[in-house]
Amino acid sequence: MPELPEVEIIKKGLDDKIVGKTVSDIEIKVPKMFQGKKDDVVGAKITSIERRAKMLIINLSNKNSLLIHLKLTGQLVFDYKAGDKSKRVAGGHPSKDWVADLPNQFTHVIFKFSDGSVLYFNDLRKFGYVKVYKTGEIDEQKVLRELGPEPFSKEFSVDYLMRIFAKRPRVKIKQVLMDQTVISGVGNIYSDEALFCARISPLRLAKDVEKTELIKLVSCVREILQKGLKYEGSSENTFVNVEGKQGEMQKHFQVYQQTGKPCPECGTKIERIKIGGRSSHFCSTCQK
Repeated sequence: MPELPEVEIIKKGLDDKIVGKTVSDIEIKVPKMFQGKKDDVVGAKITSIERRAKMLIINLSNKNSLLIHLKLTGQLVFDYKAGDKSKRVAGGHPSKDWVADLPNQFTHVIFKFSDGSVLYFNDLRKFGYVKVYKTGEIDEQKVLRELGPEPFSKEFSVDYLMRIFAKRPRVKIKQVLMDQTVISGVGNIYSDEALFCARISPLRLAKDVEKTELIKLVSCVREILQKGLKYEGSSENTFVNVEGKQGEMQKHFQVYQQTGKPCPECGTKIERIKIGGRSSHFCSTCQK
């Protein structure tokens, strides 16, 4: 699933492409993936795009908004004319849809704009969705209301983590970091890399982490996410940016999916274990 850097990159790319366009029609091929009324969207102009955790919010001129979650295999593909040529940009899952004939069997929602351009929502596994809400009510929706603070916000602080850890003393730190009600947008990739940066084992229980270590961890979470943004996200599994290009963060992984390779700091082989049903990668020498 794309994490904060990947979704932020898609958001910025679509900002340049679809803001200001008017929705002229919507074709819904899989009803469960579009929850709302077409009439609440058709005829409205896109005014802005936001990212919340791993989701996108597209705001409309009629005071409605679209909440889009790509989940594991979702993909947004935008087709438009540039002069006499047809062009395409995409973001999300790196399936061949972004260079294939569209719509196809994986295209489930189609947004048509008044200038003839089209935004396709494709999803191989059909886990993603588009939901329509009143803009003024979207923050009240459970999926957004329960989100933890954004990692770059003032709310995400050492004191905040200390309070959270005190409430979940026997939960492994890796699981706490991946909980979206604790921190928005951090998943398996960036939690592994942040814990290595902070030299904390993913197996540590929350109650055993010292304040000095949390100071380092907060700094590392931000540092690693900034690195992800700098290198245009990770394309290890499920991401291309809005220009259809793979990111390069995976070339800079220290531990994530580096099983059996030497630790870049000490040479110990990187280990892979399961924590809460998810793979975790770490150095048993550097991370205590």
